[in-house]
Amino acid sequence: MPEQNEWYTNKDLFELIGNMQQEFHGLRSEMRETRTLMKQYNGLREEIGVVKDRVDAIEAKEEGRNSVGLAIRNWSGWIFGFITLIVLLIKFWGGV
Repeated sequence: MPEQNEWYTNKDLFELIGNMQQEFHGLRSEMRETRTLMKQYNGLREEIGVVKDRVDAIEAKEEGRNSVGLAIRNWSGWIFGFITLIVLLIKFWGGV
C-alpha cells in the first residue's frame, strides 16, 4: 500500500517523463532546424563576401579608366600646344 506522503504516483511520474521526452524531441528538431538555418546564413555571408570583392574590383577598374581619361583630357591641350610649337619652330628655322 502506497504511503500517503508521496507527492506523485508512479503513473504520474511515468506521464511526466513521457511528456519530457516529447518536449526534448521537439527541442532536438528545433535545434536541428536552427543549425540548418545557421549553415544557410553562413553560406550567404560567404557569397556576399565574394560579390563584394567582385564589385570592389569592378569599381577599382572603372576608377582607373576614369583617371586615365581625366589625365588625357587635362594634358591633351598642353601636348597639342607643345607639338604645335615644335612644328612652328621647325618651319621658322627651316625657312631661314
